[in-house]
Amino acid sequence: MNMPTTTKKFPTDGFAEYDYSLNRYRRAFQFFLFAVAVDVLFILVELAAGISPLEDIRRNPWLYGYVFFITIASFSFFGAMIGWREDQLEALALRDSLTGLFNSRYLWARMDEQWATGKRETGASSLVLFDLDHFKRVNDSYGHPIGDELLKHIGRILQNAARKGDTVSRIGGEEFVLFLPNTEETDAAAIAERIRHTISRTTMITHRKQPIKITVSAGVAGTRKYTAITPQMLYAQADKALYLAKAQGRNRVITSTISNRESYNTLDTKA
Repeated sequence: MNMPTTTKKFPTDGFAEYDYSLNRYRRAFQFFLFAVAVDVLFILVELAAGISPLEDIRRNPWLYGYVFFITIASFSFFGAMIGWREDQLEALALRDSLTGLFNSRYLWARMDEQWATGKRETGASSLVLFDLDHFKRVNDSYGHPIGDELLKHIGRILQNAARKGDTVSRIGGEEFVLFLPNTEETDAAAIAERIRHTISRTTMITHRKQPIKITVSAGVAGTRKYTAITPQMLYAQADKALYLAKAQGRNRVITSTISNRESYNTLDTKA
């Protein structure tokens, strides 16, 4: 369970969809301005050659209009295509290619953003780290394609359980993170427990009509101390709690209270 590193911030709100058209509009506008500059340069060249642009435009209005329109439209379209490609690449950089969830790059940017806000406010933030129990057995018994389908299935469960403003990420392998801004640790633990219960009661049927059941372990950590606790420290606390959940038998949620003295509490995991 490796801890990712921080990256640059992205101006988005939690689990809300990122606007993947920003580069498209910006590039189209930039190329529009470039086309206008080209047309102005064309007129300046005529002036330098001793040709009166206004008189020439009066003699050939349709020709000039056509040239100006084609120039501006072509450059704007070309710019939009370049921006569209940049948007697609940026979308791929923020999303996990298998599940479609956000990746660790987005997660850390979102947490950094929340920390900047939290230092001015008093609300708590919590993080839940999920790990599928005995996932290797699924790959060994049914093959990696079935394992991938199971990861997608778990991703959909987490996505459906997330509230507006929450961030769901797959950070590698069978590990998922649910980041919950403005949420106390006890509330985050209750949400994690509902997710654990849902997954433990869910059966996925393979294309060969084989039922697969799996469970998850979860570690929960929360804080209000944004000046004393970093996002990496919060992640580390959740990781410790997850390790205890694994060591104590799996299929359970354990919370880690961030304070001068750590205390661990195992939730009731009875179905």
